[in-house]
Amino acid sequence: MRLFVVGANGGIGRQVVYRALLNGHHVTAFVRRADGLPPDPRLTVVTGAVADEPEAVRKAVPGHDAVICALGNPLWLRGRRGPAIVAAAATLLVDAMREGGVERIVMPLAWGAGESVHAASAPVRAATRVFIRRDYRDFDAAERILETSGLNWTIAYFGALTDAPPGAHWSASGELRTQQNLAISRADVAQFLVAAAEHGAFARGRAVLSGPSQGRKEVRR
Repeated sequence: MRLFVVGANGGIGRQVVYRALLNGHHVTAFVRRADGLPPDPRLTVVTGAVADEPEAVRKAVPGHDAVICALGNPLWLRGRRGPAIVAAAATLLVDAMREGGVERIVMPLAWGAGESVHAASAPVRAATRVFIRRDYRDFDAAERILETSGLNWTIAYFGALTDAPPGAHWSASGELRTQQNLAISRADVAQFLVAAAEHGAFARGRAVLSGPSQGRKEVRR
């Protein structure tokens, strides 16, 4: 496959690139900075700001089989500065995909965003709608953009992210409910995102990702 990866220099994005190359795919990484990505003949690096450069996105997207958007916001709650960009990026990606004839897009969003808010606990709802409301409003908007795009989209919700190595004992469920262990490694999130792009899992739907709980990998739809 030819995969177009946005946010490829981020924590999840780097793992997506690694997993996609490991699985034998050709990858185009659309990034602000070209440094830090592994040299590989199947990896093409395109520099640009996906939320601000529509022409660059339109030129880069055609010819790919799927898009994986691994962008995140610089959460102001953690003292990071910068605008919320996920919804703006989703808009430009959707426009470029329609124009370029690319149908498949997979995007991870934090638990408590979009439809998952209805299944989140009261403390999570309070935190996401009060303390980090700017970012979650942006995530909510990004989800609505994908949902109404007419494309073949999948949204994957994750909880606390870790730097643990990839494993087999994670799960993906189509049932929107709080899982036993919402903590999951970035590497395992990447495994799901690449697999969803490869196989069309959870097409036009949502998956809740969770870390090891039962000692085996399980994908429920």
